[in-house]
Amino acid sequence: MPSTEQLGPRRVVVLVSLAPLLANADAGLVILALPDIQHGLGMSLAGAHWVTNLYVLLIGGLQLLGGRLCDRAGSRRLLLASLAAFAVASAFCGAAPNGPVLLLARAGQAVAAAVMVPAAMCILLTCVAAGPERRRALALWAASGGIGSVAGVLGGGLAVSQLGWRWAFLLNVPVALAALVAARRLCPPDLPTRARGSAPDVPGALFLVGSLLALVYALVGTADRGLGPATWAVFAVSGLLAALFLRRQARAAEPLLPVVLLRSRSLGAGALGIVFVAAATGPVVFLGSVYLQEVHGYAAWVAGCALLPVVGGVIVVGRVCSRMLGRLGPRVPCLTGCALSGSGLLLLTQVSPTSSYAAGLLPGLALVGAGLPFLWMACEIAAVSGVSRCAVGAAAGVVQCAGQIGAAVGLALAVSAYGAAGRGSGGPADPVLLTTGLSRAFWVCAALMACAALTARFGLRAVRREAVEPAGYAPSSTGLASDQPPVPVRG
Repeated sequence: MPSTEQLGPRRVVVLVSLAPLLANADAGLVILALPDIQHGLGMSLAGAHWVTNLYVLLIGGLQLLGGRLCDRAGSRRLLLASLAAFAVASAFCGAAPNGPVLLLARAGQAVAAAVMVPAAMCILLTCVAAGPERRRALALWAASGGIGSVAGVLGGGLAVSQLGWRWAFLLNVPVALAALVAARRLCPPDLPTRARGSAPDVPGALFLVGSLLALVYALVGTADRGLGPATWAVFAVSGLLAALFLRRQARAAEPLLPVVLLRSRSLGAGALGIVFVAAATGPVVFLGSVYLQEVHGYAAWVAGCALLPVVGGVIVVGRVCSRMLGRLGPRVPCLTGCALSGSGLLLLTQVSPTSSYAAGLLPGLALVGAGLPFLWMACEIAAVSGVSRCAVGAAAGVVQCAGQIGAAVGLALAVSAYGAAGRGSGGPADPVLLTTGLSRAFWVCAALMACAALTARFGLRAVRREAVEPAGYAPSSTGLASDQPPVPVRG
């Protein structure tokens, strides 16, 4: 029976885990609403897709800035402000009279989410001491993001079919406001922040966002335009902006990536692992939804139900993963996750027009879902362990930014592979061409998972818990000195 002291932190963990759920669910809600948005506002197909692309890429590019702001302004203060801003921006999206207003409001949603998610993770790391409790908390955090993705697909299908596309945005408003009320009561006060100095590196964040936008635009366009001069020019622009970002980090007074983070091998390996994991597994829900709806004629909400095994693995193996992390460190669990999810992706490469859901899709989805808890927990724990107190917010931003960037790039690569294989006189609607494209896309995902396995093998440490979390010591990623208890939680 948990004590009163334990219930406070657990309530906070549940509360802050709503942040990735809310952010990911919104993306899923809007994906299913895109055809109705296009017709309802008279937008072009490309313009309608930027309603989703703009959101994902702005979140990915701005979470480093959001994490740095947590170190300066306080994570509780920023969580409250970002929840309020997310609710307001969602309301404006739902009431948008035309496409440009919708895109502007969508950008506001993305900026709010880019602050909300690292602020929530920073509170989690501050409130929960290292050890089994933190591993369980990170398991819930990882699961909530995946559940949010599928819940978005389920809720989006129901909302769009029954209420109209505007409710894909308006559903966020009561959830965000309820979370705001709970956060005001439960979240602990902010720790003292250091003295005000130079402003965070906003130009650096803009360079990063521009580089990501150009990269994804080039990758998605490869299927239609091929690798011609125009595509290479966009790749070059992306590379130039990335170089400017790195140059800015070396010279800025308040860089998005502090030197202390650049020197952390565990953060680098963990973040790189998250990039590959997100890139490999992020497209699975989208590709599976395309297969079920286009080949088997599933309704959107039925397809969402059929894809639940992708996130159901955390219920089955979450506790096993937590124990393995405590005994063996992050490398072995991560390699276990790579083996499970990689096997699932290889099975999914065998889809055909005649494959049934039970025999052709379900085993692969279940294996991918079984491996995800191992992958996310191992990489996130590796990334945030050993980070100094002054950079805990920045570390949270790096972790969340890595996930968003990986998901965006992985989806772009998968869509490009799918489109390149599916072109022809029959078009991608032809079942044979469609499944050929899907198979090629799943091969890309499997290759990305192999990269995650290599990162785990050579970048993560295989050590016992006592070497990582000595008795009586809380790593600095909690934002606390070694002799301090976790921050007291209200409630």
